[in-house]
Amino acid sequence: MEPRESYTSTLSYIAICLSMLCGGTTSLFATYGSSFSEVLGFTQYETNLVASLGDYAHYMSAPLFGYLSTRIGPTRVIQSAAVLMFCGYMGLSYSFKHFDTAYEHAHHYVATMSMLFALVGVGSKAAYMSSMATTARNFKHSRHSGIALGIPNSLYGLSTFVFSSLKARWFESDQTPWRYLAFMAVVSLAAHLLASRYVVLKEAQPVPRKRATSLAIKINASLSPAAVATSGSVMSPSHESFEMAETRKRRMTVSVANEAGHVNNDMTVNLISPASPADSTAAETHSPSNAHSTGAETPPLSSAPITPLSATTAVANPAQLPEESALIRLGRDPIAWALLLGIICFSGPGLAFVNNCGSMVRAMSHSTTLTEEQIGQYKDKIVATQSFFSFFSRLVVGYLSDLWRTKLRLPRSGLLVIAGLLMIHAQNTAARVSRLEDMYPLAVLIGTSMGSAFTLAPTITAETWGAENFGLCWGIITLGPAIGGHICNLIFGSSWDQGLYNIISRLGKDAPQDRMQCTNECFIPAFRTTAKIAYFSVFFFTVVLCLPRVTAFWKRQRQE
Repeated sequence: MEPRESYTSTLSYIAICLSMLCGGTTSLFATYGSSFSEVLGFTQYETNLVASLGDYAHYMSAPLFGYLSTRIGPTRVIQSAAVLMFCGYMGLSYSFKHFDTAYEHAHHYVATMSMLFALVGVGSKAAYMSSMATTARNFKHSRHSGIALGIPNSLYGLSTFVFSSLKARWFESDQTPWRYLAFMAVVSLAAHLLASRYVVLKEAQPVPRKRATSLAIKINASLSPAAVATSGSVMSPSHESFEMAETRKRRMTVSVANEAGHVNNDMTVNLISPASPADSTAAETHSPSNAHSTGAETPPLSSAPITPLSATTAVANPAQLPEESALIRLGRDPIAWALLLGIICFSGPGLAFVNNCGSMVRAMSHSTTLTEEQIGQYKDKIVATQSFFSFFSRLVVGYLSDLWRTKLRLPRSGLLVIAGLLMIHAQNTAARVSRLEDMYPLAVLIGTSMGSAFTLAPTITAETWGAENFGLCWGIITLGPAIGGHICNLIFGSSWDQGLYNIISRLGKDAPQDRMQCTNECFIPAFRTTAKIAYFSVFFFTVVLCLPRVTAFWKRQRQE
């Protein structure tokens, strides 16, 4: 790589990291979410409705921005993210500044605040999809694609930690969050416009003739010990290599025509020539096994150049197919459905905590002597803790998954199952919270499990359906958090309002107002329910792990 090209690539990667760092701010909702009830008089159900609609807009827009990142490039998509996030945050800031009429006409503001938070969510997803799709394509030939995707992904998780810490330092004494939201609007606009200036999508590099010949020989050697026919076509793989080829059939990520020096370990290329029966006979004649049995030597390779995409070669590579074919194939693939359902059941319980941990802190603080300012700082620390461990786990798991895949030769989906088990433990822990101090280990568990899964899932998507199709395929799969988050947020809101109603009924309407406050009684039933949902995520992640291997074994048995 030339020095100038290396400099441009490095600057582009830094720009992507900046966009991700300032883009993952939707989780900051927990730091100012309680202001919806304190300032605007929303019920917990209405507050969770705003959060759920924002999550819906955030995740439902993923396929659109994934497609646009491929079609029009990342620059314009990141610029769109800057405008959307600026309008959303500035609108929320204006609303909190001028609509501070607590418990009066609050229902008039629910639709307005939902729409404004939805703009923030859509802008955040635009920055995320353009950055991840660009990184997946720029590093599609790298053996370290996991860590390459993991670093910007981890910064996306760190975003909440950074900005919640800034809120605790500069804005905690404010009665309403309007100044903080205005600050977020300006920072989002400036950061994304700056990132869009330098982000670059690498063009496909042509393959040198000598490299193409060498690549074809290496690929066929990895698939089968069969020799190469003198006509330049490649022999069909032997029976011994069938299991290996079928096991990896779904992991076709490298477009052979655009290969520039690295072959992904998860690649399977079907180089079986659609030749006549005579060609098939010739293949058997020149195979090593037949040469040994007949005593004949295998003839030398033809001097004619062998290219990976010759006229007689069919390359079964999803990266070369149009978006319509990729979409149809994704819809018919049971692995895609299992991954989508697993993400729904995994992310929903996690988002129930992420969006409501501020309310949980306030509920647990009534038995303490903390002041309002100290309670606000405690909320910010819980959100920051969850964000930091999300960042840390994304970074570490991205690196470990590369070792897991390349050194141990194990599928990344095995780590996804472990993340699901960790989420189950986190939800059961949330259902047993009894003190304010219990919130810290809970934030660590949620952050670690969420960060791990959302590092592994996009990497698996890129490896399974191709880096060129990553924007569209991952955009569709990330609809899962919208569905799961909406369901679990509504479960939490309903449980909270029901718990508050039970407390008021038990104390009587004449009880002092300060005693009519929610405690852990309001949210423990919700987490008991979400823990059961998390069990399903482990089941679907196990399907993602086992189904390709079961299918390969079944096909091998049929061939025998």
